[in-house]
Amino acid sequence: MSQSSMEGPATDVAIIGGSFAGLSAALMLARGRRRVIVFDDGQTRNRFAAASHGFLGQDGQAPDAIRLTGRAEVLAYPTASVDTRRVQGAQKTGDAFSLTLADGDLVLARRIILAYGMRDVLPAIPGLAECWGVTANQCPYCHGYELADRPTLVMLTGPHSVQHAMMLTEWTRDLTCLTHGQDMAPADAAALSERGIALRDGVVSAVHHRNGHIEAVELADGARIAGQVLYLASTAVPACDLATDLGCAMEPGGQGPIVKVDWMQATSVAGVWAAGDLARQMPGAVHAAASGAMAGVAVHRSLMGF
Repeated sequence: MSQSSMEGPATDVAIIGGSFAGLSAALMLARGRRRVIVFDDGQTRNRFAAASHGFLGQDGQAPDAIRLTGRAEVLAYPTASVDTRRVQGAQKTGDAFSLTLADGDLVLARRIILAYGMRDVLPAIPGLAECWGVTANQCPYCHGYELADRPTLVMLTGPHSVQHAMMLTEWTRDLTCLTHGQDMAPADAAALSERGIALRDGVVSAVHHRNGHIEAVELADGARIAGQVLYLASTAVPACDLATDLGCAMEPGGQGPIVKVDWMQATSVAGVWAAGDLARQMPGAVHAAASGAMAGVAVHRSLMGF
């Protein structure tokens, strides 16, 4: 479907991002017998996790296995295709959009769905990245059940971290909060104490682990705090700049900026929709798939003139 020059749109819809949101959108469009191409370079946000949880019918499956199964389901429809090249740029070209691929090829599409997700930005702490998705996580609904009842550390990284720590008492009672340089209000310290959560001042300078399995964290003063699990709320940014390049309005999300959409996933730019973590306050596989399905239906309706 991609070529260096075209007289007209090569496809009805180009979906940038081929994980839960993008593939769900593609499935709706393919079932509507529309030409759809999904661009997926494989750099998904959940690629660090061994299993996905909380997704009905897929609980405990590897995220990549779910993605590849979904891809096969989409490709069973003759009007759908997948391209593994990265989309480097996008711009409006008349009544369509021109996508520039990493190798310089161009693809024209009548509509675009942005589903490339977010990228977690972790604190620059040695050892943390190696543990991310294994024993260092942020979502207890995704990972808490499997990591329950272990000595658990919570690194305070923002205004919601205290509530984060209090929630974790549902999964373990062996909890220690690490202030990591954050100011602690007396009321918050009292609330943690009431729930039996220990509080330790100090900035985390290293995470000690064995093959991603945490053994302790080290503070800037050299002290080591033993623990087997670490939770922290990372910041997150869009995985690429295509939304802003296209002029889509953004808004603050729970972890960082997200694309502003209406209830049918339409962005502020005519002809562009967004779905998944990129356009949701609450991330997660189920939410991503649902918003992708909505975007697919909305785009199909748009192509019909509704």
